[in-house]
Amino acid sequence: MAKQNDKALAESMGRRRPREVIQDEVADSILGELVPPGSVDVPVESLYRSPFQVRESASSDDIDRLAESIQTSGLISPIVVRSVINPVKDLQVKSVPTFLEADRNLQVKSFEIITGHHRVQAILRLGWTTVPVLIKHMSDAQAAIALTADNAIKKDLTDWDRYQSILMLERTGACKTGREIAATLGVSPAQISQLRAFGKLPAEAIQIIQTAPACCGYKLAYELDSLEFNQTCPELVTNAFAALVSGKIKAQNQLVQWIRLQLSVKRPRTYRRELKIQNPGYSPVRIVVTEDGATIDAKGIVPEKLAKLLEQNLADLIG
Repeated sequence: MAKQNDKALAESMGRRRPREVIQDEVADSILGELVPPGSVDVPVESLYRSPFQVRESASSDDIDRLAESIQTSGLISPIVVRSVINPVKDLQVKSVPTFLEADRNLQVKSFEIITGHHRVQAILRLGWTTVPVLIKHMSDAQAAIALTADNAIKKDLTDWDRYQSILMLERTGACKTGREIAATLGVSPAQISQLRAFGKLPAEAIQIIQTAPACCGYKLAYELDSLEFNQTCPELVTNAFAALVSGKIKAQNQLVQWIRLQLSVKRPRTYRRELKIQNPGYSPVRIVVTEDGATIDAKGIVPEKLAKLLEQNLADLIG
């Protein structure tokens, strides 16, 4: 009798479904929506980059260091994803082999990365075929906000990235107001207004910033807009960023001074006349007139009387 029971138990154990199958079914059920399961392993070919990701890709050296860390310590926290239907093919992190795509019976779920884009790059470099992920059930708006909030805590996030996040959150309708955007990015509403100054830079300058996002902070962009340099000398602004990226300008805080210097050199004085008035017993009076205005250099002059004389003769002095 005991042998029959043991045999029945063995047969029952043999009919048990794999853990991955059960987890997939739970994730797709009502229960899965209420209580997301723990991490599950999915093929790397099932992962897609988020269309809401505006953060610049990490450098090859940074990915190498991250890969080394994962190789040594493992993936400490799983990649957060959401299930998607009809994902954008160009966003797939690793393409499926052609011979598998031709197999109509092959059904691979698609997952959009919410957090962990750089970790996935490192995992690909390590040659992993599967990735542990945590599946969340999110709408487009929730995914956009979650991704942005996760990016906001990254130390290497640039102000240009933050500005791109503002545009993305507005374009997708994920955030309706400036205060909502500020809360998502973890900054003040005033800073959101200043970040928008990136959009007022000359198009050619923006192209330079796109290649080197760290070259311009929001304070510099806001200062250039406040000084109206973007409107009055857009070519100089573009040249200034080119000089900054090339190293001719050493730091961001020198860029505005560089533009001012170029303006003073670029604009030759077309008119200048100097007059001297000398009367015995009085200090000489020196008057210099240029296209920018006039200056009077004299010792012991009474400002109130000078102003009154100018006012009385203004019509004759300005012709």
